[in-house]
Amino acid sequence: FGGTFAAKTPDVSTATASDTASHVRPTAEAGLVAGDQACLMNIGGVLHRQRAGIKTIHLAEILAHTEEDL
Repeated sequence: FGGTFAAKTPDVSTATASDTASHVRPTAEAGLVAGDQACLMNIGGVLHRQRAGIKTIHLAEILAHTEEDL
């Protein structure tokens, strides 16, 4: 719920990202992987402001590193 959605409906976007972060914090040890960069930036911003210490990473970044190791 980042990108244009966040710009057009900031209250909904903020509430959704905060709710997602509240579910991520107790389950993610160090990172959150997803496939949508705008959502990752939004959720990552919430986690950063909460000082959660949880890094967000796009699935493509993981795949790129995997290919380098082959």
